[in-house]
Amino acid sequence: MAEPAKILIVDDSKVFRSILEKIISTIPGVQVVGAVDSGLAAIEFLKIRAADLMTLDVEMPGLDGLETLKKLLASKAELKSTPEVLMISSLTRTGSDTTMKALELGAFDFIAKPAPEMPNSQESLSRMLNNTVTAWVSRRNRGIARSSVTPRAGTAPTVAGAQKPAVPAAFSYTLARPSIHVKPIMAIVVGVSTGGPKSLADMLPKLCSMTNLPILIVQHMPPNFTKSLADSLDAKCKHKVVEGLPGMVVQDNTVYIAPGGCHMIVTTKGASYVLENNTDPPENGCRPSVDVLFRSAAKAYPTDSLVGVVLTGMGNDGAPALQHLRSKNAYLIAQDEESSVVFGMPRAAAVTGLLDKVATLMRIPEAILERVNIGKK
Repeated sequence: MAEPAKILIVDDSKVFRSILEKIISTIPGVQVVGAVDSGLAAIEFLKIRAADLMTLDVEMPGLDGLETLKKLLASKAELKSTPEVLMISSLTRTGSDTTMKALELGAFDFIAKPAPEMPNSQESLSRMLNNTVTAWVSRRNRGIARSSVTPRAGTAPTVAGAQKPAVPAAFSYTLARPSIHVKPIMAIVVGVSTGGPKSLADMLPKLCSMTNLPILIVQHMPPNFTKSLADSLDAKCKHKVVEGLPGMVVQDNTVYIAPGGCHMIVTTKGASYVLENNTDPPENGCRPSVDVLFRSAAKAYPTDSLVGVVLTGMGNDGAPALQHLRSKNAYLIAQDEESSVVFGMPRAAAVTGLLDKVATLMRIPEAILERVNIGKK
């Protein structure tokens, strides 16, 4: 059984530190080992004591969250440990811009701090923290379990560069029977959640350099954050990256990110494909929901013209709608466990038996291109 994970809380508000400590102390498998009021205090703490995860407020006087993260990464040699980082961000545009930069630097995930005047704000915060920290603990414990496995006597060591299995042997899944694909792909639809901003920052520029196709993405995020994400990715990608707003015509060389707090759907208008937003109830606890986008794409686009991709994330959003994409003979791919920050959504997709391929994050562009090129022959 794994030792409890050590958590360090960093926030300039004494009241909020107390709230965080109270909530986190109830989560199984973790132990709060410290609570400090600044980034500098966090660095000094880590020179003396180890922590596995650090909650880090984005907006603090002096050394803010982003600068603290940079200093943490630059000071590894001086520290007892370099914890993973969970950003705690305000719902402002400034907070979301800073959070995107922190996620790209390697922060594990973020939680949007509810405004105190919001109804049930503490209950909302408690739910988000429980979900996120529990997912992190699960991933940490899987890593510990893997590292503790001793190879059997006589087995050869892993050769550097050798291809690893797509998922651990303990996880069983079945790929769909091969289908005959002859028509050209018209669009790529993607669902992603926890770990998504960093994964997209790594993978999307490569994908955009390999195809001109439009890419429609649902990333679970609140309002403001999706605009910051789109702006950040736009600076990295050959495609133009925008929030997918009502009335936009889906075009090649463009990536559309579902706006936070709204479902994004694609419909037909004459010969064009057009985006719409709505505030229908959340699905799978999410708005925007991957399922909503996937179902609408399956309805709008002709048979054999879509690639559907499920990337890292908590929960099962996207998996229920795979049957709709499969009914239109879409080519379906999910990220493997090894490269997923959280293997919830990809695992749920894999167990449906509807996938054509499971691939590591940076091999997904090639997996997509394999299908795209079939339609060009």
